[in-house]
Amino acid sequence: MPTEANRIAERIAAAESGRAFTAADFGDVASARNAGNVLGRMHSRGEIARAVRGVYYVPEKSRLLGTEVPASVDEVVRAIARANKWVVAPAGDAALNALGLDTQVSARYVYVSSGPYKTYAYGPYEIELKHRANRDLLDCSPVTCTIVQALKALGKDGVGNDTIALLARNLSEEDIETFRKESKGLTSWVAETGKKIWEERNNG
Repeated sequence: MPTEANRIAERIAAAESGRAFTAADFGDVASARNAGNVLGRMHSRGEIARAVRGVYYVPEKSRLLGTEVPASVDEVVRAIARANKWVVAPAGDAALNALGLDTQVSARYVYVSSGPYKTYAYGPYEIELKHRANRDLLDCSPVTCTIVQALKALGKDGVGNDTIALLARNLSEEDIETFRKESKGLTSWVAETGKKIWEERNNG
């Protein structure tokens, strides 16, 4: 019968490169303490990399450069959120970047979170989790949360036809339909934007 360490190692080996995880992700095969010890030993042997305290990942190898590519900031944040049972969504430039509305790479990533205020240093990046306890975050799907935060970053007057067209192209039909439905109960201009994105995708 496989040991806890073997089962954890097997699951990590089967995961995609760049996937971030914590001891909490292995709660079905080991206690948090035991899983944490296994991950710590694997890290010390160089089998996995550590992003921030308690968060590990399998580096992706760049074929072009021949170097290891770290897990994305979003992967690290999602792993932290899962471990703590927080709801998170990218905000500001991070939300704009996630939706293809801004292609600039930032050194500072801000997320809204149902958990407490937290900051993390991950390589050259600064991660900031800001507490939010409102319906924009807790009562919506992840895609709607991200779109709402991006729209808030742009502001009502900053959402023009170009933004509508870009979102209609970048989002899947399922995401657009989800946002249209969920945005109906949000701020009026956000709801109107959801309707415009849907119309652009279906009638444009």
